[in-house]
Amino acid sequence: MLKKLNKPPQNSSFGIFVDTTYNMLKQTLSLLLSGFILTGYSQSKNSSGFNFKVEGEIKNYPKRYIYLHHKWDEKDQTDSIKVENGKFSKSFKSIDPNMYWFTTGSNINEQPNYPFFVDGATVKAKLKGDSLAYSSVEAGQTQKDYIEYRGLVNSFIAKQQQMQVDFNAAQQTGDMAKAQGIQQAYGDLNNQFIGALKEFVKAHNKSAVSGFIIYNDFNNPNIPFDVVNESLGYIDKSISNTKFIKLATKRVDAVKGTMVGFPATDFSQNTADGKAIKLSDYKGKTVLVDFWASWCRPCRMENPNVVAAFNKFKDKGFTVLGVSFDQDKNAWINAVKQDNLIWEHVSDLKGWGNEVGKIYSIQGIPANILVDKNGVIVGKNLRGQDLENKLDELFKSSK
Repeated sequence: MLKKLNKPPQNSSFGIFVDTTYNMLKQTLSLLLSGFILTGYSQSKNSSGFNFKVEGEIKNYPKRYIYLHHKWDEKDQTDSIKVENGKFSKSFKSIDPNMYWFTTGSNINEQPNYPFFVDGATVKAKLKGDSLAYSSVEAGQTQKDYIEYRGLVNSFIAKQQQMQVDFNAAQQTGDMAKAQGIQQAYGDLNNQFIGALKEFVKAHNKSAVSGFIIYNDFNNPNIPFDVVNESLGYIDKSISNTKFIKLATKRVDAVKGTMVGFPATDFSQNTADGKAIKLSDYKGKTVLVDFWASWCRPCRMENPNVVAAFNKFKDKGFTVLGVSFDQDKNAWINAVKQDNLIWEHVSDLKGWGNEVGKIYSIQGIPANILVDKNGVIVGKNLRGQDLENKLDELFKSSK
């Protein structure tokens, strides 16, 4: 995905350049330019899969082998196909529709590559050994969908490039009104692109390519979560068990599990004496998952507020689960005693690498999530009086 460049090189084909007297554009056009997030997923071994044949020709290629790659079950998969008199042919098997790609070397990450989708139909390739990226592949309907998708992406790249040209021209002629207009249009283009991808998914809701878009293209913090979730909802149930849909669903569920209004992602971590504690153990109670550390001064200053809330609401079904970002076990235990934190505490003693912190994307402490008796997140980062007010609201509404 294209990221915003703070200072793009003058020979770059993407991103609109502005004069040093102007700010760089704040918008980011989320276009897939080259390369892919190619990853695998454990698929049921009961799936019969399908066989497919790869056949083709390659020009300007003195080597004896062409290489075909994919990823599956979290592992890189590479096959070689012998080239004889500029032609090649070999049969393979896939669990379900998946992305494969050609390279002229055995390294799976080699560039350039030529990606395509397989779905059981014969793959007919016309490759250019000296310019692999300008090759072509014909295959089944999934590959046709992929070609359509690439055409959509390229159309937006062309619009972006033209905006760059027009913007540069406006800057050179001093037409600031036109330059500002292009800036505004650039922001709109980003929204148009996201909308176009969403419509593609809706129109191709039985295609593995739509799963790829949700998992790959929509894996971008600039794309609203509602767009990703809505797009996943378009997918037909008939392909819900396929690779990219499973990957996309897993990612969406992981994000939901950290958001207010959704069931909290469960976790397990050990107390200081080695007892495993799960968040799900607190089902039926309202629990504040409190991220802190003994060395964190703001955390220690906030602890009296958490103690006050605990004492006020503990008889109404409220408790706290402390998750420490400590590395020093003794310092952690001593701080718990010093601050009179009489609830359960867990830690893996990995500091900022705490695994629960990773699940909930904790970037700073103190931090917390408030989970209701049904396991749903109802608040985040509630401190002092805000925490008490929220608890008052919850327990009044539950009467």
